[in-house]
Amino acid sequence: MEIAAKIVVAVDDDPYMLDLVTRFLTAKGCRVVGTTDPENVAALAAKENPHMIISDIAMPGIDGLTLLKQLKANPVTQNIPLVLLTSSNRIEDVQTGLTSGAEAYLHKPVEWERDWPKLQAILVRS
Repeated sequence: MEIAAKIVVAVDDDPYMLDLVTRFLTAKGCRVVGTTDPENVAALAAKENPHMIISDIAMPGIDGLTLLKQLKANPVTQNIPLVLLTSSNRIEDVQTGLTSGAEAYLHKPVEWERDWPKLQAILVRS
């Protein structure tokens, strides 16, 4: 499955987590555009035309679920697959995200090798 040169926008208010996401996806061949500010994601997505967006849920200002709804409401970004990243184990949070249009969930701490096939499948489709 070819994913080289796929573009991913990643957002997490925790710079350490953003660095982990960036390093893992870069090692898999993706070009990652990262930000710690969810307010920048819509503009980054419009500019970069990414194949996927990975967003933390719990962030100050715009949380990941609000960001997801905003992106799905925008014709420019509505078809970009979005994966939510969370430390919550509440099934209600997962259901809300998936019914709002998220493609998948990653739970923190992320088990990258276990979760890679899920991300890879999304990237191959996009």
